Amino acid sequence: MGFLIALGIIVFARMRMGKLDVRRPSRGQLLIEQSVASITHFSKASIGPGGERFAPFIGVVFAFVLFSNLCGVLPMYWLPTGEGMAPAWSFTPAPTANISVTFALGFIVFILFNVEGIRANGVIGHLKHFAGPMPALAPLIFPIELIGALVRPVSLAMRLFGNVFGEETVIAVLISMAAILTSGIVPFQVPMLAFGVFGSVVQAGVFAILTCSYIALSIGDHGDHSHEAHGEHSAAHAH
Repeated sequence: MGFLIALGIIVFARMRMGKLDVRRPSRGQLLIEQSVASITHFSKASIGPGGERFAPFIGVVFAFVLFSNLCGVLPMYWLPTGEGMAPAWSFTPAPTANISVTFALGFIVFILFNVEGIRANGVIGHLKHFAGPMPALAPLIFPIELIGALVRPVSLAMRLFGNVFGEETVIAVLISMAAILTSGIVPFQVPMLAFGVFGSVVQAGVFAILTCSYIALSIGDHGDHSHEAHGEHSAAHAH
């Protein structure tokens, strides 16, 4: 499913690129242009000057996480049985409910912000970040900061996986209750499905916010941790 979502995003982008019209843009083109402008503004505001060059990456990550999350709460296909196609909706499992997918996303972000940190500040400058602002405390702060940096992709992965997997588990339990108690007549799961759509958007936004926060911290002033604190606070507030 993750591969199909990634392929779908690529195919959709290529198809829309072939239909661009500067003089007479369609409603779909205007919507896409507004979305791109919003992602660009968000990246620049979150990362700082020059942050707009990360907008394509942030936008693709947001889209992939969003559509992956929605797979777990939106009906996608008919459930096959031994007698053919049963007249009941099923749900495609969300790729982000698989911890290997979320760890892969976290690892990609981890590689990106370290590469960008080295590119912006050099290897020595990037390592100085882990030493902290006070040289006297560097032997104590360096291992703590290093562990913190290594934990970031794990926290990204676990945060996303835990929320999406939890939503899917609750939905599955409610569907089972509806089948056992009312033979499926009363759809107990509908309120949770609606909440799941909202949660899918929120989780995609949180992942994008934290990604921008880590990039800003790696390429910015290493003596100031305000970017990271602001990103964590924004993500916690959105969650």
